[in-house]
Amino acid sequence: MAADQAAGPGTQLPELRVRAQNVQARSGRAEEENIHDDATAQRLGFQRGFVAFGQSLGWMSRMLVGYFGPSYYETGRFECRFRSPIFDDDDVSVRGEITERVEEPGGVRLVCDVWIEKEDGTRAVVGTASALASRGDDPAPGA
Repeated sequence: MAADQAAGPGTQLPELRVRAQNVQARSGRAEEENIHDDATAQRLGFQRGFVAFGQSLGWMSRMLVGYFGPSYYETGRFECRFRSPIFDDDDVSVRGEITERVEEPGGVRLVCDVWIEKEDGTRAVVGTASALASRGDDPAPGA
């Protein structure tokens, strides 16, 4: 899929639903104490070990590449803040909405608010992302 150059503010990006898996906690590295380990996290006052933030970034990237296509790799920009931990087996939704269209020499940059939302409505990760929308006359990659 490639973003529609005519898309504008209010357009929703296709939602990605994920069940979080704490691969760090399942890695058999019990000798290491880190925030991904339940015992360490609880000692620090958290409910459970955190799912690695890199996984959250991967889910966001998957949604953005799914929407923008290869243009995201070439022209994409992304920044985010982590506001609330995501735990093992949390069901989360990765979402985005176009907030702005910016004309640039290479085309139209679509700016989006992006976030990861937990089932209770908490936005665990929030940020902004953008990329140039593909033009209908652009050749397919490798053409």
